[in-house]
Amino acid sequence: MDRQLLENIFVTALEGGSNYWYHINSANHKKVRDAVPKSTDPYFATAMLTAILDHGVEVEVHDAENEDELLGTLTAKTIEEGLYAADMSPDYGWAFVAERDGTGDAESSDILFQYFVIGEVWFS
Repeated sequence: MDRQLLENIFVTALEGGSNYWYHINSANHKKVRDAVPKSTDPYFATAMLTAILDHGVEVEVHDAENEDELLGTLTAKTIEEGLYAADMSPDYGWAFVAERDGTGDAESSDILFQYFVIGEVWFS
């Protein structure tokens, strides 16, 4: 999956599709912004993807309802593994296909973001 498609997934998930379940705390916001300052990229979702892919930043993602609960850590490897798992999923493979074909939406982006963070779908 190319970079633009990953950016679309991140933007759609972080700005709407996944808001109900994820929390990124201030320490992880700082890690992203230390790697990719607002002056370089004012949009957090794309800055986070850049920090992960280009600077090796690992971003912890916590549960929105229990901010002490770590759900997973986003890395280039977990994104790659999540794409593969989603593509192979008998239940959620459609989300991978929709994103790849340019017909993705908040639901498909949310599903892929869950695969990136958790390795499976927990929230729906």
